Amino acid sequence: MIKAIISSFWFFLIAYSAYAMQPTLESFHIIGVSKEVENVIFTFNKIDSYRFIMLSNDYWYIAVPQKRITIDTPINKKLSINDILIRDIRDETRIYVRMNPNYTYKYSTILSKNGKYLIIRAKKELIKQQLLKKPKPALKTKPVIKQKTTTTKQQNNKTIKPKQFTAPPKGHRLTIVIDPGHGGKDPGAVGIYNKEKNVVLDIAHKTAKYLKKYGYRVILTRTGDTYPTLSDRSRLSNNVKADLFISIHANYAVKDRRNAKGLEVYFLNITSDKRAIALAARENGVSTKEIGDINKIVLSLIQSAKIEKSKILALDVYNSMLKEGRKIYSHYKGRGVKQAPFYVLVDTRCPSILIETAFINNRQDARKLKSATFRQHLAIGIARGIEQYINLHLKNKISH
Repeated sequence: MIKAIISSFWFFLIAYSAYAMQPTLESFHIIGVSKEVENVIFTFNKIDSYRFIMLSNDYWYIAVPQKRITIDTPINKKLSINDILIRDIRDETRIYVRMNPNYTYKYSTILSKNGKYLIIRAKKELIKQQLLKKPKPALKTKPVIKQKTTTTKQQNNKTIKPKQFTAPPKGHRLTIVIDPGHGGKDPGAVGIYNKEKNVVLDIAHKTAKYLKKYGYRVILTRTGDTYPTLSDRSRLSNNVKADLFISIHANYAVKDRRNAKGLEVYFLNITSDKRAIALAARENGVSTKEIGDINKIVLSLIQSAKIEKSKILALDVYNSMLKEGRKIYSHYKGRGVKQAPFYVLVDTRCPSILIETAFINNRQDARKLKSATFRQHLAIGIARGIEQYINLHLKNKISH
């Protein structure tokens, strides 16, 4: 009897182990790198090998050598994908994908070393018949005329007068998405006087208020104490066809919080800097070890034009925030413009940056972040930095 129980236990253990080793498709999504290039990303718990088979130019499948693969998340159609079908055939799972037939495609594939991420890059081109169609004539647009700014002193902590900003011309409808980090069940960093989610929400509202006054279309990823996921935030940005994406945060020092203070502005890129990796891990909600995998994904998705524009935007916002912040906080430290693989910036198709306004657990920085006047000046700095970038680099992008 005892032998039978032991045998049954071992049989169960072996069977369970075999089941646990099955590949699990944890997530699936597509990132539009540009108008011509899309990356189809499958995230598995672990796969050792796969086959990529093209059945026709717009019809292909990947085959994973394990029957009845586990699906953890629903697979949704998106962008150029018209249909998806999953079948068990000959001791392997095949994921069939039919693309938009109006395009021709060139494919390349990459599997991460740990067997977690399978990335299929699809470069598409319109078929010749559509290219021969006569394009509609482009609407003539007037260039943005940069007006002279005037200065007025702030008195009694009143809001800065609108004359200090350059008003865009009539019909200027650039879309700017402002992303207050964290929210809801995720408080972010807990500081000496406040939680990160509350501080950045207030700064975001103030920034949006300044930008809206001058005709910009401004959308917040959250307007209250809610928790949109990182993918929700970037998806919203892409859905509204944002021209700029600005994510606002408050920094936190794990060590040496007495000396850790000041402003940092990040743009998306890979990095080997240990502190940037630690910060990206905290904001992404993953371990520092997993950042290595994210670096590889970012490298595969990298679009040099977006990076260069994001870097310029980061510099403009950084310099403007320092200038405004120092009117209230003379020792406001500038820690520089840096790069790191933040999840929330990966999926966005427009120039995008992440701002770490100040250290919420450094006594000096925290005291200033507690001040509504300082938060107001940070918002002014962000708005002016954005405005400077738009006037210099997005002059001709005016929609009616």
